[in-house]
Amino acid sequence: MINLLNTAQKALSNYAITCKSVDFIAQSGNTIYKVTDMDNNSYSLRLHQSKGDALESFWSKPEVIDSEMVWLQALALETDVTVPAPFKNIRGEFITNVDDINCTLLRWVEGEQKPFIPTVEDAAAIGGMMGKLHRQASNWSIPGLFERPSFDSSRILQSLDKLEEQSDAGMLNAEDTALLQQAGHRVIAMMNTIERAPGNWGMIHADLIPNNLVFHGKEVRPIDFGACGFGYYLVDLGWTFSYIHPAFREQLLQSYAEYYPLPDNHVELLEGFFIAAQLETMNFWLGLPDWQEWLPDHIGRLASREVSTYMNGQSFLYSGKPYWE
Repeated sequence: MINLLNTAQKALSNYAITCKSVDFIAQSGNTIYKVTDMDNNSYSLRLHQSKGDALESFWSKPEVIDSEMVWLQALALETDVTVPAPFKNIRGEFITNVDDINCTLLRWVEGEQKPFIPTVEDAAAIGGMMGKLHRQASNWSIPGLFERPSFDSSRILQSLDKLEEQSDAGMLNAEDTALLQQAGHRVIAMMNTIERAPGNWGMIHADLIPNNLVFHGKEVRPIDFGACGFGYYLVDLGWTFSYIHPAFREQLLQSYAEYYPLPDNHVELLEGFFIAAQLETMNFWLGLPDWQEWLPDHIGRLASREVSTYMNGQSFLYSGKPYWE
């Protein structure tokens, strides 16, 4: 069994920093250490090794990890958004392989994490930050040898297949699953009508939820770009809205639109992308070891609220009780 702290220390010997402390932070998709150097600068050292089976092997490919670093570096240089900018090792590479584990070193982003988004001001700050990310992505030329996943309808179809399997096995409510299946196919049909163009499709964070946001004064800072990939910019917003109360969503969009334009029919589209984001992430959730303890209840509330409203042709973006309450 590999001692990951030893691996971390060996990885750090490949960077031009002198460490004062190395502290374990978390282990899920990656193993993360907070590193502090002798000048009290802080870094995030990531060991790209999953805790369980929830992550596909694709995410640990060197080309995929390196591409994340390339986009993060571009965001750090081309925007005023504070992001976990990457550092190259003494060989001029973003990835350091130690004990057959790929490691990366990034800037530690200071700030306060919040378990949920408590105020309309926080929601507005998130909207402005997302608009800046999407503006950069829309103007960015993708470099050669760049490999990140695409958040398209194929991932939703994978989720629908997994949901059907678990429903057939009696692990999920059949009526709830059937409603999600109908909504999924309606969302896919909607997505297939939208042309992929630089104005609406490009690199997205894909996981801008409270766990991946830190607040520093009035500034909100995105962290953990490990899920980033290609997608409609509205996918980012749809997923984030899963954690934004309906009363705050309009202000978030107003702030977003100061930096990046929204389509005329954005409310209708966002409701579809809200459902799409929930369905797409079922791929990940159904791979978690404890999903049977909480996912059936989550699906039940989602089906009875946003999904049923959507299938009835009614709007839910700015009103109604969200599924998490």
